[in-house]
This record gives sequence, structure tokens and C-alpha cells, in this order.
Amino acid sequence: MQDKKAKLSKTILDMKFMKKTKERVQKEEEDAEGQTMYANEITEEMRKSEGRMSFGGMNPDIENYMATKYSPKLEEIERQMGTDVSDAEMAKGYSTLVNTMAKKFTDKKKRHLNS
Repeated sequence: MQDKKAKLSKTILDMKFMKKTKERVQKEEEDAEGQTMYANEITEEMRKSEGRMSFGGMNPDIENYMATKYSPKLEEIERQMGTDVSDAEMAKGYSTLVNTMAKKFTDKKKRHLNS
């Protein structure tokens, strides 16, 4: 037996009182797409394990584990993938962004004087 859910039509989901259901359905669809997209990269062990993080020394055991086990694996993956953008290009883009944002927060008199 196949266990299929009945899908609601788009017209019904667009009705005002169906807003929460529409959001839930969209989230389920996005989750399903994400699972199919990354199915070959996520191992069964990753699905079973709980992901935990530690910030600012709140859990030293996890920080030690991350430093000894996780970081070398991550570095190896990054080394295999290579980079699409060089460090110089990234720095140039960042400085351009900083300058653009700085201009937005200066008043008109200062902008006119700096030009």
C-alpha cells in the first residue's frame, strides 16, 4: 500500500483562512526538495546524530571535539572543492561593500564635500 497524502489545490490554499496550511505545505515541499538535493551528501550517520554547537566556552567538550575531529574533515573537504573566488577578489568586493554602506550612512553635506 502506498501512503500518499491528498494534495490541496492552489486555489484552496490561496484562500484567506488557509494561510497557515499554505505555509506549512510550502515548508514541507521545501524540506522535501532540500532532502532530495542533498541526499547523496548526507550520510545515514548524519541523519541519526544530533548536531550541537557551543559558543564562547559554554561547552568545552563540544569545542574540543569540533577542534580535533570536525575541523580537519572540513579543511579536507574545502581543499578538495577548491575556490571559485580568490582572496584578493573577495577582499576587493568586501571593501567595495563597506564603502557603499558608509556612503549610505553619511549625510548629504559630507557626501557632497567628499565628492
